[in-house]
Amino acid sequence: MTDAPLAYPLAWPAHRPRRTSGWKNGKFTKRGQWVTNVDSIARVKEEVRKLGGSNLLISSNVALRQDGFPRSGQGEPADRGVCAYFSLKGEPMAVACDRYTTVADNLAAIAAHLDATRAIERHGVASASETLQTFALLAAPAGSAPTRPWREVLSMSGHPMHGDDPAEVARRYRVLAAERHPDRGGSQEAMAELNAARDAALKEIAP
Repeated sequence: MTDAPLAYPLAWPAHRPRRTSGWKNGKFTKRGQWVTNVDSIARVKEEVRKLGGSNLLISSNVALRQDGFPRSGQGEPADRGVCAYFSLKGEPMAVACDRYTTVADNLAAIAAHLDATRAIERHGVASASETLQTFALLAAPAGSAPTRPWREVLSMSGHPMHGDDPAEVARRYRVLAAERHPDRGGSQEAMAELNAARDAALKEIAP
């Protein structure tokens, strides 16, 4: 992915508006029980596989283990939005949902959407790539670069040599994202500036 989204915290696509009201209770079930995060992640993985997609990354405010499934003992985060980033025929896709009141239901909705996309493809009207074109991951809009130098945003201005190390950029980003993310008491604006700074840094110093 060109903008290197993270699995945690939530990396919301820049061109997708956020819902501010009208959330719904989902009705997604498995064997008569409401779906869990584990159930829904498995559904998304299976639907992306059936589409022929690859490089799936599920981003949310639920911390994941190395195997891609949620760590135990977590409550529902304040921001329940989710996004599935993956590649389809070489094109990066970002399918996001924040319509429902739980992370599991938003994930299940993405899986249902991908299932419906495969059904459309079977009818021969359009390919999956064509149907999902709306969700193609677009380049950042003009003017999205940080207004402050990226070293300043990432608190690296006092260590210019560290700025030449992508690993240090990634480390600083993780530390600051934990402070500035809206779910941790930060704001959308602070997180957007941090994301733009990370992208500007990697664009400048990546080999």
